Amino acid sequence: MQRNRVLFPLCLLLAAVHVFLFHDSGIGLNLLLFELAAAGVLWFIRPTALPQTARWTLGGTMLSALMVAWHGSLLAVVLNLVSAALTVGILLAPELRALHQSALLAAAHLPAVPGALLRAIPARGLADRASITPRHVLSLAAVPLFLVLFGSMYRASNPFFDGFTEKALAAFDVDMALVGSIVLGLLVSGFILLPSHHERLMRWAAGTGDQLQPNGEATGPDVRREIFIAMLLLGGLNVLLLIVNALDIRHVWTGFQFDGQYLKQFVREGTYMLMLSIVLGAAIVLYFFRGDLNFACGARPVRWLAYAWLGQNIVLALSVGMRNFWYIHYYALAYKRIGVGFFLLALCIVLALVVIKVQRGRSAHFLLRTGSVAVYAVALVMALFNWDGIMARYNLAQQGKAFVHLDFLATLSDKALPRLVRSPEDLALIDSYNAS
Repeated sequence: MQRNRVLFPLCLLLAAVHVFLFHDSGIGLNLLLFELAAAGVLWFIRPTALPQTARWTLGGTMLSALMVAWHGSLLAVVLNLVSAALTVGILLAPELRALHQSALLAAAHLPAVPGALLRAIPARGLADRASITPRHVLSLAAVPLFLVLFGSMYRASNPFFDGFTEKALAAFDVDMALVGSIVLGLLVSGFILLPSHHERLMRWAAGTGDQLQPNGEATGPDVRREIFIAMLLLGGLNVLLLIVNALDIRHVWTGFQFDGQYLKQFVREGTYMLMLSIVLGAAIVLYFFRGDLNFACGARPVRWLAYAWLGQNIVLALSVGMRNFWYIHYYALAYKRIGVGFFLLALCIVLALVVIKVQRGRSAHFLLRTGSVAVYAVALVMALFNWDGIMARYNLAQQGKAFVHLDFLATLSDKALPRLVRSPEDLALIDSYNAS
């Protein structure tokens, strides 16, 4: 009870810190300062130590906030918000132990924040505060929204009312930007500090586990029929992919020939189609190994065909990486080329996890739980670097070796400016090489 009494004052305090740091200011160092303050408040109100998973995501939050202060990339900002939301989701229900479930819980918690703020107000005579639901909050919020909507319509249609409204607003001299900062600060502080309950989601999460359980139909005719279909499909797909990989090893890995404009089609369209085929290939394996086929006595050949298929898809991913390498070699770095590299890294990790799932009879929950950690870790590593500066330094260093797209470099953020300083003579040399 004592903890509940201090929650609303702490929300007000954290909202005031939010307004002080972010009103009419940029993100930069302010994001790190605010999240340090929020972490201090969480440490103050929590009676026990943070769960291990929350410590990891909180570390990711602080690390990405440092990167926002250091190089201010959009990716670092996005990863910071994702890390903070994951931390909140974990603290709401530490027993979940899966990032994807914590992310869903945080998403469900967000619309419940206004109601939680109203219930947290320590006012007397509000005995029914616990009955306040998100629907009640939305209904109440609709009143000022409709007033603003109709007021705007009347202003647009009646110049006399428009003039009257302008004078009234000038008389009150309301700083709407400040009001918005206060409201946003309250919502953010409520999202971080206040609890909410989501029984349906918690019941669903409680019914998930890492290990598949047999349904007692592993010897039925449906399973035998599915084994036969899986052997036909995976066998045919393995033959097709073996031919594709053999041709790629010959023509892409060892005997690649640069053919001018053809390279863009070869890499761009080919890369995206191959990545899609890898994702679909993993989905096929997940479909067949979703249930009783894992426990069937005759499933051993299917399992080995699945291992071969997944292994060949990893080779295919490496071939896509080689295509991306050649594109970078001849056309230097760009955002998508960097993104493809990290996507392939995450994809190979997920394919390895699919192999473990098939080998050990794991569930889809296991794949989502471990895969979400892998994807989050790869994205966090990606957010550590000032990619604008790296691209500017690398691309200009390829002068005379690769096509340097000067128009693209001109669109990079201010973080790349120290790397972009070049003499007119250097720029002329780059232009002449590009034109050759």
